[in-house]
Amino acid sequence: MLGVIGDVVQDVVVWQLEEIRAATDTKAEITMTRGGSAANVAAFAAPRHPTRFIGCVGDDLGGLVLTQELKQRGVDVRLQTRGTTGMIVVLIDSLGERVMFPSRGASLQLETVDPSWLDDLDILHVTAYSFDGGSTATTVVEAIREQHRRGGKVSLDVSSTGMIDHFGTAAFLDLMAELRPDFISANRDEAHHLGLTSGDEPGPALGRFGDAILLARQGKQATNVFRAGRLAATVPVTPVDGVRDMTGAGDAFNAGFLTAYLTNGGDLVASCLAAHALAARVLRSPGATEPPLEPTGF
Repeated sequence: MLGVIGDVVQDVVVWQLEEIRAATDTKAEITMTRGGSAANVAAFAAPRHPTRFIGCVGDDLGGLVLTQELKQRGVDVRLQTRGTTGMIVVLIDSLGERVMFPSRGASLQLETVDPSWLDDLDILHVTAYSFDGGSTATTVVEAIREQHRRGGKVSLDVSSTGMIDHFGTAAFLDLMAELRPDFISANRDEAHHLGLTSGDEPGPALGRFGDAILLARQGKQATNVFRAGRLAATVPVTPVDGVRDMTGAGDAFNAGFLTAYLTNGGDLVASCLAAHALAARVLRSPGATEPPLEPTGF
């Protein structure tokens, strides 16, 4: 089973239909969807492989809606309830690029989880947003240590250069080294920011992570897969037509990769191709959503 622990929020997605007009109305389309990087991964993964999500929501309408939406996607939901459900406003321009305004609420208030929630997890996926404050940071570190103690693997998504800056780059690299992830997922900016890659070459920081597999995503360009500090594969990306927005594409990549990895015997190239295919589906859909599944699962 794939386990995912971390943030779950409501996304308020705002598509600009014109340039922002200061001090007056700007035409827009607005929708509300399930959000939170970790919850997105779980939602995309569950139709493809048994998936459990661990997080925290508020005792409010938002928490109820998010819980039901994840269950409808087939997720094994394990949620604590306290505070107010988090919310993120996502402002999307005409090119599909995003600016996000997060208020993480209950996502920062996850406390020590029931040990049974970690039972039967082959991989535990964690987003770095979990380390952005509150009791969630300590709880997720405890969960990672327990996952390692049980002999399971850990996947870590670097998540955000802005979050890294707030945390401190050196401190974040120290935390990553302490947590010993088996998989690290990062986009081009995040990988360069941390010194994990330098162009198509391994960066100076990558050597700190032993045999870890780095999935260096590069948008439209090929994904570079590094293993034990060396380039193991370069996996091309098929061009995507009809991009609606970029929200959730990285989460879809992670879900596609991890579920394929768990079902294909660990073939890195095949797993990346599955990750690209799922990300493409999400790029064509509004927010962190995908069209209804075909009988093949994609």
